[in-house]
Amino acid sequence: MRNITIVSTVLTTMFATCGASMAATQFANPPEIASANGVLNGLLTVAPARVRVGSKQVVTTVYNRLLMPPLLRVQPGDQVQLQLRNDAAQSANIHYHGFQVTPLGSGDNVFLDITPATTFSYDFEIPADHPPGLYWYHPHVHPEVNPQIAGGLSGGIIIGNILAPFPELAGIPERVLLLKDTKIRRGKVVRNPDPTGPTTRTINGLFKPRIHIQAGELQFWRIGNIGANIYYKLTLPQHVFHVIAQDGNLKNRLVRKETLLIPPAARYEVLVRGAKPGRYPLQAQRFSTGGDDYPAQRLATIVSRGPRVANPIPLPTSFPSVPDLRRAPIARNRVITFANANNSTNPAKQFTINGKFYNHNRIDTTVRLGSVERWTIRNTADELHVFHIHQTDFQVVAVDGKRRRFTGYQDTVNLPFARRKNGRLVPGEVTVIIPFTNPVMVGQFVYHCHIVQHADQGMMANIQVVSPTAISAAAGAHGPTDAPRIIRHEHTAKLKPIE
Repeated sequence: MRNITIVSTVLTTMFATCGASMAATQFANPPEIASANGVLNGLLTVAPARVRVGSKQVVTTVYNRLLMPPLLRVQPGDQVQLQLRNDAAQSANIHYHGFQVTPLGSGDNVFLDITPATTFSYDFEIPADHPPGLYWYHPHVHPEVNPQIAGGLSGGIIIGNILAPFPELAGIPERVLLLKDTKIRRGKVVRNPDPTGPTTRTINGLFKPRIHIQAGELQFWRIGNIGANIYYKLTLPQHVFHVIAQDGNLKNRLVRKETLLIPPAARYEVLVRGAKPGRYPLQAQRFSTGGDDYPAQRLATIVSRGPRVANPIPLPTSFPSVPDLRRAPIARNRVITFANANNSTNPAKQFTINGKFYNHNRIDTTVRLGSVERWTIRNTADELHVFHIHQTDFQVVAVDGKRRRFTGYQDTVNLPFARRKNGRLVPGEVTVIIPFTNPVMVGQFVYHCHIVQHADQGMMANIQVVSPTAISAAAGAHGPTDAPRIIRHEHTAKLKPIE
């Protein structure tokens, strides 16, 4: 393909992923496909491949035969012209997670069904004012999202230069840490895994790599949870995570964290300064959602080396302002309830939103373009859920009734579980303000729990944003059953079925 830039980390990552001593694995950023002359051209092929996960060689379905496929690096205003070739046994598509682009046609359209032995051309524009930051891509074919992401189908995206407002940080080392986990039983990848229990967690497809930093050096870490279901509760002794952005949204101030709790799909972009010389474990601590438990695991070893940096770069103290949505007129208040169904008669349907299992052809929520809404999202279950909405971000204003300090926007938020109080069950609750103001979002998309096993089992809903001047026309157009444009290609060889 023309205009494809593959950086040198391709070979580094491939050799590290498939290479010899796991104990000596050196950290490397993912391979990249970068846009050129305002266009991202590339090919992602979905197909079974043999990859290394930790100490095991397993066959699973991935992009471009890599456990960690190319990171897509684009700029605001670019045209995305990306081909998805499906050489797998199941249907596929791509969701550009966090993108504020069109959900219609060949854009970020999660209703596309790209069948086996076909290729589809994604072709859409990234708005010139799109927020820079860390995003990611993954399939969104219902109800196969859990097996596809858990099997390895996910990768990272970076838009623009989020450090541009901080010229003092220009040129500092960038570390992209994409967290992915794989469940393996009897030498095989578990096809539709339940989140609970042990799982092999990797960074950029690397198992327990070493990350080098100089004492006193300031590095820029872009950390994304691009797995299917599990949380990461990250700690790094004697280091602090200085958060500058969340879910591709620059903060309005530096937020200091000693522990990062990263739900499925969430991303944090942080500054980390090297501690005194030594070795420090980047640890995923043991965590329980109330429904699932997973043990602790060391993800990487941070090796801090001396001598200490002379004249270390200071942390930024001045951030661009971010509009506080609490000052916007609220067009509508809604209550959205996430619940466990305990449906013993149909194990494929276990979770609901507003008492309903997901229906591909039903519109659950209709919103007028230009409105700003306040949603109270309740969790009546005794386990955590994760709220995510496509095509827009939101501002969290309260958690369990307690006012939340405004530091910026996000596209994913943890929903605390219900608790018993005075003999009755009190739902966990998060209040968000969502702007439905960007004209590119007109059309249909979804909101759901991003523990994707829950979404597959019913915890998802369709939302339609309509133009006030064309409500009736928009309501009947571009429905989820619209057929995509499919480009067929000839195979030179037939793939053997996986046993």
